[in-house]
Amino acid sequence: MPRPGDIGAVSAGPAAGRGGQSRRLSLSWLLALSFGSLIAVSILVVLGFAVYGAARNTVDLLRDRADLGIGTLTRQVEGLLQSAGNQAGFVARALETGEADPGDPEQVTALLFGAMAADPAIGALAFMGADGRTLIAERTETLAKIRTPDFSKDRAAQAALRYGRANRKPVWVPPIYRPDYDSSVLTLQIPIYRNDRFEGMLAAVLGMRALSEFLEHLGDGSAPNTFVLYGKDRVLAHRLMAAGYPGLSLEKPLPELAGFGDPVLARMWDEHWMRRSGIPPRPPLQSHLVELAGAQYLFLYRQLDSYTATPLILGAYFDTDVISGEINRLLNSIIVGLAALALAVLLALFIGRRLSRPVRRLSSVARLIGELRLDDIRDLPHSRVRELDEQSNAFNSMTGALRWFQAYVPRSLVHQLMREGDLASLASDRRNVTVMFSDIAGYSTISEGKSAAEVAALLNHHFDILTSAIEAEGGTVDKFIGDSVMAFWGAPEKQKNRAVRACRAALAIRDGIAADNREREARGEPPVRVRLGIHSGQATAGNIGTPSRINYTVIGDDVNIAQRLEQLGKEVSPDAETAVTVSASTVADLDGLFKVEPVGEMEVKGRAAPVAVYRLVGMA
Repeated sequence: MPRPGDIGAVSAGPAAGRGGQSRRLSLSWLLALSFGSLIAVSILVVLGFAVYGAARNTVDLLRDRADLGIGTLTRQVEGLLQSAGNQAGFVARALETGEADPGDPEQVTALLFGAMAADPAIGALAFMGADGRTLIAERTETLAKIRTPDFSKDRAAQAALRYGRANRKPVWVPPIYRPDYDSSVLTLQIPIYRNDRFEGMLAAVLGMRALSEFLEHLGDGSAPNTFVLYGKDRVLAHRLMAAGYPGLSLEKPLPELAGFGDPVLARMWDEHWMRRSGIPPRPPLQSHLVELAGAQYLFLYRQLDSYTATPLILGAYFDTDVISGEINRLLNSIIVGLAALALAVLLALFIGRRLSRPVRRLSSVARLIGELRLDDIRDLPHSRVRELDEQSNAFNSMTGALRWFQAYVPRSLVHQLMREGDLASLASDRRNVTVMFSDIAGYSTISEGKSAAEVAALLNHHFDILTSAIEAEGGTVDKFIGDSVMAFWGAPEKQKNRAVRACRAALAIRDGIAADNREREARGEPPVRVRLGIHSGQATAGNIGTPSRINYTVIGDDVNIAQRLEQLGKEVSPDAETAVTVSASTVADLDGLFKVEPVGEMEVKGRAAPVAVYRLVGMA
């Protein structure tokens, strides 16, 4: 049994007993979910955009870094090749148009020196006549010099002349190793024709050490590990080749990729170590990952097909720890955002429960009011929220009014009204009822000399004893008439054992009066003697009165008989502390559960036959 005012304990019970209501969502959870959902959606949207933007920025920064490094490398390589091609083309046109005589060494020498001066990247310019005589203008550490070597037995020179006689298209020949340069070189060869007559071959030589020196310088900036491959299996330029690379020769002009001094680059195409990259680069860049010694390296590269017959691959690789640092910062941002989201949801749950607490109290009180458990209700506390405070005050006022209403109207009748919902359910009809009347014997003597307040206190205490016993047995206390009580069973709810209930209530009243008289005697006050009359029969039960003032009661001859039986009690049990007189119709409905003694018959005004009367002794 919950304590009076223990709203939290009371509210759990009735809800579970009403079909399906326990499955309904509570207001506290609804508010918490609403606030939590709004906050969660807001934070997730903001976090999503932030993470998406940060991820895109991170990826874009990585791509920009790769684009910058490889773009710079691409511009440098293309610049070298294009510039060499432009200067060699200028010399070739001069020789073909007759601006310089291919047979005049002085004119050819001046032309070669001038072209080299215009492009410092060219390591040497050479003109080899159809007869094999050669002029080479070479760049030294200080000045350019001219040489006239004999290439009559040089296989590369003879191959170039054979190509020139058969083709007129310029061509970049594969790299060759020049011992005098201690470097491999790329050579652009241009056949010279004048008036459709083959005059010889012009060659522009680019040393690859200069390109490797550039890569070494570039490694200090945006791309620390850049490279140029000649095809997929040979290294054309790398920072390790800036000071020369050991083992190069005429037979091996370029180092092979497998076994190269850079172990990461050496594994670039090793399928056992290759992995797909999760960051797609911008075209024309390509990418993949390579694992080595527990670390991962991201390769970014592109291919140049428009110059040499064998494609050049320009690229760089990055230690993914650098990328992981960016990703970890991004993940940290996500973790912080999710933590903020969790904190916001918890705060929403807290706020939702705090906001719903007054409403939950209100709901609990409303449930208690619906069950007329007014004694279990305590006043709702004030709230700082104006609307909730007004609502609490209204409920407190309503609860007070209902307590007064319950005091003036029979509780069973109020329950019936609340269940039915309208007055039509209480329309007058004939009912089988059991009616009880009570009276205080010698009331005038007991109240004599007492003040009005003392008389009221006496009656209130006496009526509390009677009413508690009657209502405990499901009876309806109809009215108080002076010092008398009228009660009945069988209306407004139909009851099959109404006579048994009435007699049990009478015995409970007898016990209550006896206990009360012992306390009165201890205080030196005279005892109270009570007469009870109980009769069962048919009566008209319903609303009696006017539209503005009605009373639910029972009327009829059988009601009058109950009152006459109460009055007869002073004759059949003049000395009894509580005299209980019952009719034969009541005894017939007791099923032998009680001891009764016949005391004779009673003439009743308006009835032809007398009524048999019994004294109720106790339980059988």
